[in-house]
Amino acid sequence: MKKIFTLLLATALVAGVQAQVTITYKVDVTNYDTNSNIDANGIRIGGNFATMSATTGGNAMVDWSPSDANSAMTDEGGGVWSIEVTYPAESIGEEQLYKFVNGDWGTNEGLAGSNIATDSCGVDDGAGNINRTLVIPEWPTTLIFCWDQCTQCDSSSAILEVQEVQTNDMVVFPNPFVDAFTVSSASNSAISSVSVMDLSGRLVATISGERRNAVSIDADALGMESGIYLVRVTDVNGRTNLVKVAAQ
Repeated sequence: MKKIFTLLLATALVAGVQAQVTITYKVDVTNYDTNSNIDANGIRIGGNFATMSATTGGNAMVDWSPSDANSAMTDEGGGVWSIEVTYPAESIGEEQLYKFVNGDWGTNEGLAGSNIATDSCGVDDGAGNINRTLVIPEWPTTLIFCWDQCTQCDSSSAILEVQEVQTNDMVVFPNPFVDAFTVSSASNSAISSVSVMDLSGRLVATISGERRNAVSIDADALGMESGIYLVRVTDVNGRTNLVKVAAQ
C-alpha cells in the first residue's frame, strides 16, 4: 500500500457545463542531472496535442513536435517550467499522451529505465519510449511533476490544485475508507454516473446508468491502493460534484 499523499483543493463554485477546460502542466527539473545545462530553447512539452485539439495562448498546438513554438514552456524560476493548455469539450475524457523535453528529442523523459515506467504513470509507445498519460478532466487542474517522476520532487502528489465543483448534495462515506465506499445523494436525487480518478490523472472507473440515490464502490475490486482519489458524481439533472476521498 502506498502512502497517502496530500492534496490541496482550491474550492470554487462553477455554474453550468464548461465548454472547455484548461490544464496547467508544470515540471520541476531540479533533480535533472543536466539542469545546469538546459537547452537554449528551454524545456518543452511533446504529445498528441493536435489530436486533442489543444491550444495554448489561443494558438493551435502540434503533435509530438517539441521544437514547435507552441510547445515551449515558461521558466518560472527555481527549476520549474510551465505551460497552460486548453482543450475543447469534445476532448474531455480522452487520453492525453505527453512528456517533457529539454530542447528537442534525445534529451527527454521516458527513456530506458524511466521512473515514469516503473512507477506506472506512463505507457510504452511500442518502441521502448515511455509517455505520460492524463485522462483530460472537465475541471481546471494544475499538475507539477518532478522530471521523469510520477510525483513532485518531495514525493507529494502531482496535483497541485484542482477546482472543485460542488452542489452540496453528494456525500461520500466512510471517508477515509478501507475496502469500499458509498456515494449518496442528500436530496435523494438519482445518480446518473460516478467516475473515480487517481492523482496521476488515470481514470480508475466509470459507473453509469445507476439511477439510484446511492452507489457503492468496491475499492478492492478496482485495485485502489492507499492514497487520495477524486470522485466525480453527476445526477440525472446534470448537477455535478467533485469529491476528494482517501483510501487507507
